[in-house]
Amino acid sequence: MGTVVEYTPDQTMTKMKDFTNAALQAVTSEMVTETASKLVKMVEFADDVIQPETLELLKVLPDVSKSLEHALLEVKKLEENGTLNTLFQMVSMIQSMKSALTGPMVSDMMEKAVKGVEIADEMLQKGSLDLVAGMVTAFQEAKNERQEKEPMSLFQLIRSLSAKETREGMSLLLTFVQKLPKQIL
Repeated sequence: MGTVVEYTPDQTMTKMKDFTNAALQAVTSEMVTETASKLVKMVEFADDVIQPETLELLKVLPDVSKSLEHALLEVKKLEENGTLNTLFQMVSMIQSMKSALTGPMVSDMMEKAVKGVEIADEMLQKGSLDLVAGMVTAFQEAKNERQEKEPMSLFQLIRSLSAKETREGMSLLLTFVQKLPKQIL
């Protein structure tokens, strides 16, 4: 073990002066310039950190860190099971498709979309929704009525033709079948 040497105040002051002189002689101008540059950078960084928006961000950071940690874990799962790679491939494909679209292609698609909207509007104006709803209701009622029954015999079918409702329905259906080719061909 070392021995402890006690100095008088004058001796301590002399030792301090000698140490300070030795340190000052060892310092080069490059060291002073570099130290000053680092000091300026530290002050600029401290000034950036002291900005109100940075301080607000630092206050919110603990609350956000849990959410961020959860999000990163989810992204890691997506990456591990290949979903993230698939998403990137889909984005790449969509970008390729988007860049391949030409003006005439977009115009053609818009024209078809407008025609579709016009047809839908015409169908609505002609009461197609009510007609379709009625057809669905009639079908459901017929299905419920025929449930767990044997099919009609030929005689029963012929006899059902004598009912006015049956003849009206069949007449409507036959007229529809006759008119259909003129409209679609």
